Parts: sequence; structure tokens; C-alpha cells
Amino acid sequence: MTSGTNEIQMNGPEIAPEPKVPSSLYGIYSVWRRHALIYKRTWLTNFIPPITEPIFYLLAFGFGLAPMVGEFSVGGQQLTYLKFIGPAMIAVGVCFQGFFEAAYGSFIRLKFQRTWHGLLTGPLGFREIFFGDFAWATTRGMIAGVITGIVVLLLGQITFTGLLFTIPFILLGSMVFAGIGILVAGLVKTIDQINVPVFLFLIPMFTFSGTFFPRENLPRAMSVLASFLPLAELVDLIRLPIIYDPTWPLDLMGLLAWTIITTALAYRVIFRQVFR
Repeated sequence: MTSGTNEIQMNGPEIAPEPKVPSSLYGIYSVWRRHALIYKRTWLTNFIPPITEPIFYLLAFGFGLAPMVGEFSVGGQQLTYLKFIGPAMIAVGVCFQGFFEAAYGSFIRLKFQRTWHGLLTGPLGFREIFFGDFAWATTRGMIAGVITGIVVLLLGQITFTGLLFTIPFILLGSMVFAGIGILVAGLVKTIDQINVPVFLFLIPMFTFSGTFFPRENLPRAMSVLASFLPLAELVDLIRLPIIYDPTWPLDLMGLLAWTIITTALAYRVIFRQVFR
């Protein structure tokens, strides 16, 4: 001990400093990585069945109805039916994967496996666990959107540049449906109750958001109402490389609002459940 100080000089190898990363960000990453490692072990059964759904819709409706529909005008552009639904199926993949991973996955980890409670016994806080789950559901939405986009690209219905242009929108859409899904996971009491928002919100949104036909074909009131749905806003943004819409900033602001509101509500709802 040196004179006049309380410092102790220790001999031996230096201890490596902790990484210069805010602990909250590293904690979020550690939760995300945990989910990713589990997914890696069972990726075949977890990946192939859900990712095929939007692709089958694309192939079945795109090739099945295209000869009957022919070309038609949307937003001043002449489009084939396959080119019209291609971007929509990218959005559908984002929607389904982001929502179902967040709703079912987060609910199981919260109520059945009690993963959240177990992680809280370690150095992680609630914020890191919540946003780690949110980031993982967002990742699942991104995977589905990008892979469906590659299929649309290989079919020649979108250019490579157009696909790259949609990546930020795919990310934002994945965040939207991750937020909605986690909110549902926090609100329902049993896993069967997730069917209620699926059939009363997700399925109607899937059919009325301009996925299989232009929303302008709907009655005026239904068309206006449908345009505020997050899937409709995402579909319009992903279609921008094909159909330019000057009102796209409104769609972007709508998705941002959906993300902020649903994520904030989900945070509060699940916080009360974990610490009640």
C-alpha cells in the first residue's frame, strides 16, 4: 500500500476492460442472441413452414389469376397481376412472421417457460429483456420479408435496386408487427385468446389492405378506413418502386406512429405482469 493513499497495487495479468458499449444495448443483444441460437437449432421446422405461406400466395394467385386478369391500371401504371401482388406478399411475410413470433413466442416465454423471470435473476433488466424480444421478432419479420422479396426478384417482378429500396420499409414494418404482437402477448390471458386478434384484426387487414386488389375498388368508407391499417401503409411503401404515390410520407408517419404507440403500450402492459 502506498503511503497516503488507499490504492492497492496488484501484480499479475491485466484484466481486459469491458467493451465500450452501453450495458443496455449489450443486454438487448444478449437476449436477441439467445433467441437466435435457439432458432438456429430448430431453424428447419421454424423457418420453412411459415416462410412458404406468402410465397405460395404469390405463386398461386400470381400465376392462377394473372391470365384471367391480364394487365390493369393502378396509380396510372399498367401492371400485370403478378407484379401487383408481388410487393404485397413481401409485406404479408413481414406481417405474419413479425406478429406471430412476437405474439406466440413472447407469450410462451412469458407465461409458460417464464424465460423473462429467469433472465431477470441475472444481470439483465426488464428493458433489455423486452427490447431483446422485440428485436428478435423484428428480425423474424425481416427474414421473411427479404426472402419473399428475393423470390419476387427471381420472378422478375421487382428489380434488385427496387428490392434494396424497400429494405428500410421492411425493417420498419417488422418493428410495427413486432410491437403489435408483443402487445397482444401482454393483453391475453391464455394462448388460445391470441386467435381473437388474429381473426378480428390480422385476417381482415390481410384481405382489405390492397394485397390482392386495389383498395380503390372498395366502397369509399371501407377504402379510407383500410388505408390507415399498418399493412396497407406497408404495402403502399413497398410498392413505391413500381407505383409512385406522392402521399407516401403519410404512410411512413403512420407506420412510425403504430410502432411507437404499440411498443409503448406493450412495455407498460408486460411490465405490470412481470412485477405484479
